[in-house]
Amino acid sequence: MSEPIPALAEVFSRLTDWRDRQGKRYELGWILTLAFLAILSGENSVRGIAGWVKEQRWTLSKRFGLKGGRVPGYETIRTTLRDVDVGELERRLQAWGQAVVAAYGLEAWSGMALDGKTLRGSRTDEQAAVQVLSVFLHELELVLAQQAVANKTNEIPIARELLETLTLEGILITSDALHTQRETARLIVEKGGPI
Repeated sequence: MSEPIPALAEVFSRLTDWRDRQGKRYELGWILTLAFLAILSGENSVRGIAGWVKEQRWTLSKRFGLKGGRVPGYETIRTTLRDVDVGELERRLQAWGQAVVAAYGLEAWSGMALDGKTLRGSRTDEQAAVQVLSVFLHELELVLAQQAVANKTNEIPIARELLETLTLEGILITSDALHTQRETARLIVEKGGPI
């Protein structure tokens, strides 16, 4: 590794906090860090995240120097996750992912997969299932970028938007046949990727 990689807690703390200063008890970065730790521990719902945070409050207090075991509750976590600027969060996480790539360096012709997935359990009576297109770097087992695919479009323009933001030199890109488009291939070549 050549450069230090910033901690994800630091990345979360750089997000713009939209909340009013009055009545704000917990820093935005801290709430997102707790949610991230809960997700790493296997929680996959807001209730699960809040329950894990409450259950782990003494361990978290000792580890992070909190006083009195005070941690955010369900409502604080729910509104924070609901209202966070997803675009800014994705941009900052993408920049973090690229810092990881730069720090570790990559072998020539490392593999990168472009793949869309439907999020299980995201469909409701009022809303179609959420689809997300991700760019996954095999060697580091890291999602470099991802974006939701709107109902009125498909993966092709989203793939181009994601590829536009990445450095593709020395990267072998795999994808579904859907992405074998001239314009996509031209973009990959322009960004230094192989054809």
